[in-house]
Amino acid sequence: MSPADSALVARTSTVPRPADGTELIGQYSGSGFTEPRYLACRGDGQVVQLSERVFRLARLVDGRRDLDELAAALGAEIDRTVTAAQVAFLLDNRLRPAGLVAADAGPSLPACPDPLLMLTHRARLVPERLVWAIAGLLGPLFASPVVALMLAGFAAVDVLILAGGGFGQILPAVRAFSDQPALTVPVLAVILAVAALHECGHAAACRYGGARPGAMGIGLYLVWPVFFSTVTDAYRLCRAARLRVDLGGVYLNAVAMTVIGLAYLTTGSPWLLVVLVALHVETMWQFLPSVRLDGYYILADLVGVPDLFARLGPILRSALPGRGNHPRVAELTPLTRRIVACWAALTTAFLGCWSVMFVVLAPQVLPVVWAALVGHLGATATAVRAADVAAAAFGATQLVLLVLPYAGLALIAVTLGRRLWNAGFPNGWRRP
Repeated sequence: MSPADSALVARTSTVPRPADGTELIGQYSGSGFTEPRYLACRGDGQVVQLSERVFRLARLVDGRRDLDELAAALGAEIDRTVTAAQVAFLLDNRLRPAGLVAADAGPSLPACPDPLLMLTHRARLVPERLVWAIAGLLGPLFASPVVALMLAGFAAVDVLILAGGGFGQILPAVRAFSDQPALTVPVLAVILAVAALHECGHAAACRYGGARPGAMGIGLYLVWPVFFSTVTDAYRLCRAARLRVDLGGVYLNAVAMTVIGLAYLTTGSPWLLVVLVALHVETMWQFLPSVRLDGYYILADLVGVPDLFARLGPILRSALPGRGNHPRVAELTPLTRRIVACWAALTTAFLGCWSVMFVVLAPQVLPVVWAALVGHLGATATAVRAADVAAAAFGATQLVLLVLPYAGLALIAVTLGRRLWNAGFPNGWRRP
């Protein structure tokens, strides 16, 4: 053993043990990489990608084997000679930095990266055991004949509404809704209930496919409060089952819209049409792959790359003149590389256009928004003083809906600008 190897082994003298909460998921099915990828879950829920050799070593780390025993066991598995120094190198440079093996000193888990456009400030509301029960109740809806029947019913109800002049009734329905602030409460209640059902759809599809859903709760996406469901265990499923999990939310949206549509056809209530329009827009928005909504995860599972946004920076750097493919780009298959590059270009253009539009139009739009904000504040204050709960609730809702889009766009502009600069020039501007 060389002096350098001896020093490396000496630094890793303790018997390695798995970090608390580590779960080894297995091989990633339907991968878009040139080499097989294996997945593991850290104690904080973050999924980590590993090569086959590193994954095998992680599976052997049990808190009892020392470096020599690990080297012998790993060598027997891969039918090659493995030294204690090589095991120490993999532990120090692959598994410990990933947070899968406990550190000799300091925190067991390294700081989690700050992914672009990620859900933050999560709070769990529904425990895993209750989610498991809810997923079991909804599971029969994912049987193939039931799915076909439900989607056919959804399409039929939409056709009936349009054939009955529903499209022309949208504006009158919105006016009628605006004239009756008391309807704000039931409209918001139905939309929130469908949003919760959407997350239950992901959890139910996860259990139906054979994985175990985790807790459900609420978090912040940019500045918008949203529900979330934990379906990390779905990574162990095949590609088709993962796509079922991705689509489970919008599928239950369709089921809910079918029921609401039937109620509208029966009663003709304008506020139900307002709810239907809002849910249709929200469901279509879910398919957008440029932000972390259902469409993003659908695309990720279709191409077999679970961390698309983590590839955005390497792809942009690889596109600069005089620079070759970044290692995180070169490890993708040629077809996957082209698809991901197209996604990166479209996503950058989409987010960039929104950011530029915000900056360009801000001097004209913000004074109008401010005037509207002051007017709504006055009307809401008047409703509060008059103890008009419905009008106060309607005014407060208008205030929130007025402010949130501009706060979100401002945050997108700042975050995207910083990320694009760091992605293209991680060490500052310099000639290649």
